[in-house]
Amino acid sequence: MRDREILLIVTSVILTLIFTNLSLFLKSFSSTPFASPEIKQAARQIELDGFRKSEQDFWSKIKDINFDSIPKKSESAPVKTARKSAVVPQTTAKKSIAAKPKLTVLYRKFLFIGDSVMFDLGTQLQYTLKEKYNIADTKNEYKASSGLNRIDYYDWYARTTEIIKDYRPDVVVVLFGGNDTQDIADSQGKYRAIMTKEWQKAYQERVQKYAKLLDSSSVKKVYWVGQSISNKSQYIQQFPVMNDIYKSASKSSPKIEFISTWDTFAESGKFVPVVADKSGKRGYVKINDGVHFTSHGAQIISDLIVDKMATDKVLKVPKNKP
Repeated sequence: MRDREILLIVTSVILTLIFTNLSLFLKSFSSTPFASPEIKQAARQIELDGFRKSEQDFWSKIKDINFDSIPKKSESAPVKTARKSAVVPQTTAKKSIAAKPKLTVLYRKFLFIGDSVMFDLGTQLQYTLKEKYNIADTKNEYKASSGLNRIDYYDWYARTTEIIKDYRPDVVVVLFGGNDTQDIADSQGKYRAIMTKEWQKAYQERVQKYAKLLDSSSVKKVYWVGQSISNKSQYIQQFPVMNDIYKSASKSSPKIEFISTWDTFAESGKFVPVVADKSGKRGYVKINDGVHFTSHGAQIISDLIVDKMATDKVLKVPKNKP
């Protein structure tokens, strides 16, 4: 009789803990061997929701920073790169950039760089590369609320140089832009309003500088992913301008490939919220902010990138895989 009473008390305590903090319970239980895929997905979604709320709260404060109060310094520490030992004739350089020869070497180390959107996309890329191509040596390097605009908040030039030196990746996938749709301080410290010609010039300088950093590094191949169409009017106007800047920068290097995703979630030039993946499964592709992918949307963009890698022969299915 006493054992039954103890069991009832313990059960009551457990149930109370579950219902008072369901999210904590799901996160803890999802890490155990007993958790089903559905429970793991629910726990991950709770984590994502909290993550995105924190990011939105962060930007509601940081976007109000007065540029005039920031000391005028050079926009970032210069990145030191090794000079080329020989000068390539101009005609040869133009030919190599235009040709962009397909790669024939099987690459093994993959690095994913970007803002919080890369959290979802990079996670899906890691899963696909492991399951389909048996590639486990991957690194997802994302930073919430970051980009190539507010380098006073996070210096991607310095961080990218550091991580490439330490990790030595063969392939890099880049995705920026979701946090860059705001006013900018140019290289002279002058305040430029979003989407003006002066803003576009300043942002293009940032992007071009980052492209040159990647081009001069030990990385063999770079995939620069463009922004996809959004359900928000402001992004529909801004993202195409930014995509053109990314695409233009990619043309300066034979190792950088621009991947357009604009029409992936569009029909007749308009955003569609529900899209089918390669298997025919339909699902919502973006959350309400118009920038972040759902898990289903990340899967679709991931497949697009992986298919491009396979076409370039960067990826090759192992012989033991069907």
